[in-house]
Amino acid sequence: MKRTFMCMGLIMMACSTVHAEELNISGRLLARPCTVDTDTVNKTVLLGQGRASEMQAAGEGTEWVDFDLLLTTCPAGTNGATVTFSGTADDDDASAFKNTADAKGIALRLASRDHATTYQNNSTLTQTVDSSAHTATFPLSARMFTPKGQPGAGKFAAAVNVSFTYQ
Repeated sequence: MKRTFMCMGLIMMACSTVHAEELNISGRLLARPCTVDTDTVNKTVLLGQGRASEMQAAGEGTEWVDFDLLLTTCPAGTNGATVTFSGTADDDDASAFKNTADAKGIALRLASRDHATTYQNNSTLTQTVDSSAHTATFPLSARMFTPKGQPGAGKFAAAVNVSFTYQ
């Protein structure tokens, strides 16, 4: 009988061998997003009327129209926000957005307020969040312009989608 117990003890030890493996778990905690201001949601920028006769040379355009995109109620700890612009590029100038109405040879130019930086499809602009007001303002300008010159008369419309990310 003594032999039987020893054999069972050896079997039990062999069955209870355990291998330890390392398990790493990671994640990311994000702050809630800022609120897109109601004037920014579905924003319409009215560019007015341009005269084809005043845009005969390539690069000429209408007067710039300034506008802002605004984020509000940004949570504490949100330091910055980035807007990404997307839309259909113009056939004649990939740095502009396509006119989807019937005027020919005309496109949308989107730029920084000082007109030094042009924004095109997939361009981004980052702004600091004002820590006391909890807002971020994106100052922009837009105008109709002709990439090649001698545009045709007609209606003008262009769509630019914006998406925001937060830091």
